[in-house]
Amino acid sequence: MLGKVVIIGVLLTIVGLVVMKAIDPNLESSGDGGGISNGGSLTDSGTITVGITGDVVSPNNYTLDEGATMADLIELAGGVTDTADDRCYFFEAPLKDNESYFIPSKFELDDVCGNNVIEKVNINEASVDELDSISGVGETIANKIYQYREENGQFYTLEDLKNVDGIGNATFSKMKNEIMLKNA
Repeated sequence: MLGKVVIIGVLLTIVGLVVMKAIDPNLESSGDGGGISNGGSLTDSGTITVGITGDVVSPNNYTLDEGATMADLIELAGGVTDTADDRCYFFEAPLKDNESYFIPSKFELDDVCGNNVIEKVNINEASVDELDSISGVGETIANKIYQYREENGQFYTLEDLKNVDGIGNATFSKMKNEIMLKNA
């Protein structure tokens, strides 16, 4: 069921972007794979548009004031569900315009009863060997994650991993349910 909710959330995001493009034909693709851009007028107006999917009450795209945090986005989305993994987000994490954020579940997605807790790797503390155990991550990417963390500090959102060379949307999709940002 949760898989269907995630798929529906992704489809709604895509439809929303297409509708926005139809409403304002001046919107252009940013070319970086992330959202849309209109030459900066969203930022100039003091607002940002972000999406949220996963274990939230109302996954959707939302418009917030610049400087908004994950707490603001989660509040707009009606809060997190009972199965949301609170180790996977920081309330104080700043949001980036045209980014989509994912709140993963604590439990195995294919577990009907929902009581098998997913073993997750803390990407802010894990060794290279621990990082290598994550789906979609091999030794090379594990080393890049470790090096990126050493040079740039901790990750504040799961999506920050996409800043690591070699991690795009496909790799992130494989790993997003197996990672966390902090221990309980």
